[in-house]
Amino acid sequence: MVQARIAGSGGVCIGKGVFGRSYMSGCHVCGSMGRSDWNSQFGRRKKNGTAGGADGQKSDGLTAVPGVMEETGRLSGGKVYLAGGGCGDAELVTLKAVKALQKCDTVVYDSLVSEELLQWTRSDCERIFVGKRYQCHSSGQLEINALLIEKAREGKTVVRLKGGDPYVFGRGGEEFQALLDAGVCCEAIPGVTSAIAVPAAAGIPVTHRGLSDSVTVVTGTAAKTGGREELELDFHALAQLKGTLVILMGMHHLAKIVVGLLAAGKDRNTPCAIIMEGTTERQRVVRAPLFELAARAAERGLTAPAVIVVGAVAKLELIMYDMPVAGISVGVTGTARFADKLSCALREKGVDIRDMSFMEIRPSSDSLPDLADCGWLVFTSPNGVEVFLEKMRLERLDLRTLSGHKIAVIGPGTAERLKEAGLYADYMPEVYDAAHLAEGLSDIIMAEQEKERPGSTGWAQSKVMFLRAKQGSGVPSRIFRERRIPYEEHALYELGVQEQKRDAVITKEPDYIAFGSAMGARVYFEGMEKKGIRNTRSRYVCIGEQCAKEVRKYVAEPPLIAEKADVHAIVDCLCSDRVRNAAFSTRI
Repeated sequence: MVQARIAGSGGVCIGKGVFGRSYMSGCHVCGSMGRSDWNSQFGRRKKNGTAGGADGQKSDGLTAVPGVMEETGRLSGGKVYLAGGGCGDAELVTLKAVKALQKCDTVVYDSLVSEELLQWTRSDCERIFVGKRYQCHSSGQLEINALLIEKAREGKTVVRLKGGDPYVFGRGGEEFQALLDAGVCCEAIPGVTSAIAVPAAAGIPVTHRGLSDSVTVVTGTAAKTGGREELELDFHALAQLKGTLVILMGMHHLAKIVVGLLAAGKDRNTPCAIIMEGTTERQRVVRAPLFELAARAAERGLTAPAVIVVGAVAKLELIMYDMPVAGISVGVTGTARFADKLSCALREKGVDIRDMSFMEIRPSSDSLPDLADCGWLVFTSPNGVEVFLEKMRLERLDLRTLSGHKIAVIGPGTAERLKEAGLYADYMPEVYDAAHLAEGLSDIIMAEQEKERPGSTGWAQSKVMFLRAKQGSGVPSRIFRERRIPYEEHALYELGVQEQKRDAVITKEPDYIAFGSAMGARVYFEGMEKKGIRNTRSRYVCIGEQCAKEVRKYVAEPPLIAEKADVHAIVDCLCSDRVRNAAFSTRI
């Protein structure tokens, strides 16, 4: 086996060939790149998997070097995953696509991709938007192809994230072929296509016994011919279909499509439906017979993105409506764990989630403290439990280490995270904040002190260990000092701010913004002051009084406060406010 390193090449591979980076020296992303430029830059891959010609010979500007590997024994260069991101609802993404996002160095994504999916990427992941909408293309197809090749040649793992399925009118085949032609390692990850999922979200199965035993998917986009846009649809063939016709990207030519089908003999009373922004909380549906479809859609103000369904199944409505707050938008802040839990709870209520999380957990590099003389271990957040358990794992400590210790927690969220690890809290205050935790726990310890004999080494004489964030409240330490109870504080982690993301989300104005901590609220408003931004539209929902106290420093309107410090209480608080203010206007 030949093992070698091509100095400075950062080459990419396919089959037995490695294509050196030097041949990309003249390449740059440029909207004016033509087909001839493309071929001269990247060449054509022959069927044998090399760049063409005899083995190892130069052809079309690329050189194939059979069997060359890095010193690690792996083929050199990066890899591109052409992944489908599903349609609309971020939860429709596949597990395989999520795994690719979690490990990628660069993600290149479209306008139809839910930005919630980007939360799966690492904090240092490069995010490149190349969104394409009707007559509003941020990047041309050749630009995108060149960008993917360039990033792979840099040795990066790249996810090309496309809406729906990359091979269903997503030009995924063109991108994959371009990667193959350039000798880039690549893999396709299928996605949930809007052609099936969006009708389903509106209660329309594309096939149904007795109504439709087939489905045809077409695109409603037009090609330019002599300066005019012409639909490339065979209306005569489509009008003869007995099954379901699904039309993607057809809203801009809806009237022409309706006229074309009617002129070709399609029954004017054929049931039809248009689903706008399907699978999201902003979903809107219009049902009408074919001859009225365009007029009905215009009356209701339906626009792209939307899916058009033509056929008997369009009259079905297999769906239950039980979402009293459906359609309102809520910005979710906080750490990833908190944001995930709150988003899941809100999504079940039909809320339109806006990811506004910009806080991150930064574990301390310090080892865990000696717990031998500690009677009580105190956790003040689920994040603290998470970091503590991970540090135990890294230090090769198991749960037997905690034998003989009692555990106190600040609230049910922290208790639940402990329970997941097989640990149960011995004390939790009725009011979930640092002051009530410290007061309640100190009362228990002082009561134990009165019961125990002088000189004994029971719970009352042992130390209390607070395992917390570096920026934690100073209230517990003050209370324990005043009551002369021995205690120690250990910072497991600190809360960091992703400033670039914070600066991006503060421009959003959803109906509500939910805060999971006082620090999160402070950082949010500091970012707004720094940018000179004012949000006069959103209402603020706080997890507790300390958080609300921070919000009051910046806004005049009193914030909403959850009755308990957990995500379900935040949801209940938001829903109650929505019911009280039924006339509260929302934007779609």
